[in-house]
Amino acid sequence: MDYENMTDEWPKKKRKEAAYTRGVMTGIIAGVFAVLAVVCTAFGVAFNLGYIHIGINGEVYVQGDAATDSRGVGSNVEGKLNALDSLMDYFYFDNVDEELAQSNIYKAYLASYGDKYTVYYTPEEYKALVESTTGTFYGIGAVCQKHEDGTIKIIDAYEEAPAFKAGIRTGDFISKVNGTDIRDMDLSSAVALIKGDIGTTVELEVIREEKHFNVMVTRDKVSTQTVKYELKENGIGYVAISQFEEVTTNQFKMAVEDLMAQGMKGLIVDIRSNPGGMLTTVVDMLDYILPDGLIVYTEDKNGKRTEYSGKNSAELTVPMAVLVNGDSASASEIFAGALQDYGKGRIIGTQTFGKGIVQTIKPLTDGSAVKFTIAKYFTPKGQDIHGKGVMPDEMVELNSDAEGDEQLNAALNYLNNQIN
Repeated sequence: MDYENMTDEWPKKKRKEAAYTRGVMTGIIAGVFAVLAVVCTAFGVAFNLGYIHIGINGEVYVQGDAATDSRGVGSNVEGKLNALDSLMDYFYFDNVDEELAQSNIYKAYLASYGDKYTVYYTPEEYKALVESTTGTFYGIGAVCQKHEDGTIKIIDAYEEAPAFKAGIRTGDFISKVNGTDIRDMDLSSAVALIKGDIGTTVELEVIREEKHFNVMVTRDKVSTQTVKYELKENGIGYVAISQFEEVTTNQFKMAVEDLMAQGMKGLIVDIRSNPGGMLTTVVDMLDYILPDGLIVYTEDKNGKRTEYSGKNSAELTVPMAVLVNGDSASASEIFAGALQDYGKGRIIGTQTFGKGIVQTIKPLTDGSAVKFTIAKYFTPKGQDIHGKGVMPDEMVELNSDAEGDEQLNAALNYLNNQIN
């Protein structure tokens, strides 16, 4: 064996293998750096264009639409705002709450759009808004609706809840919360003031039959019962829905199933004075009632159409009547309009409110949020409800001087005829 040649070739082979390994590692490292460079460049571009934001808590927010604070109306008014700030700082006799001033500037700008459903929420207001849609929160236990004069109308004061115990009743109006006039606030912002920690108190200025008085209410945990029901004579079920929240779908299904077990032959759904709620909830409820098909659709400013259709092949087969009035709004109108288009139930009462637009909420990186209108919604047959409302199949006014509930009696008469 030629040991001399062997010892000469072995180091050469090792050197080649080492060089190859170094080359591969160099290529891998170069590739990694190249990828990182591309990623960093893409991140920088996306960040500058407003697709990526970094919150004050260090979290990274990624959004589908570009949004940046580097340009826009703020740049145009910045100089004048600073001039006003300097003027007030020099001459104004008192101090200013700068955080409150900034929040009010944001609120005022969005109010300039002329859409009362487009609003700015402070971090505290947004937190309270999120809590209010879950069905469990700390508050006074009342369904509220914004009245035309800016006050809050109590649509339903839950029995055994804090508001009812303190003397507040359905039909009352609230004008101030802890001394703050809420008539220029949107509903969610005003309700956020009413809510608070369990055991704390809130002072409400209440208006009842033009009389003003103050009520102290102790906040407590409130589990929203949005559905009440009973079986009336001749096997007619009655279900009243106060609002469409996360808990409403299950509450509604349980009510109907219980009534069916009791021998229900016809169903009245009462959504009078129901201010609306979550689109997903009303779609799920209609999916439970209607045959497969289109339930509602929306169109944005560019004409882009989004459809919501049923997935449940089963449907409710008993005769139905739906009670509505001028305070039935938003999701209530989707509910009534869809049943009307399918001929699934007779709509009885008065013309509904006419809120046929859809809002979305975008949280911002500092914990605040913006709610704004993004589309109009239409019933399956294309009814444009906004500003018009749903016209009942049977117009029945509610006469306060009459004995009993004329609208409910009309629904009972209709279903009795259908059953017989």
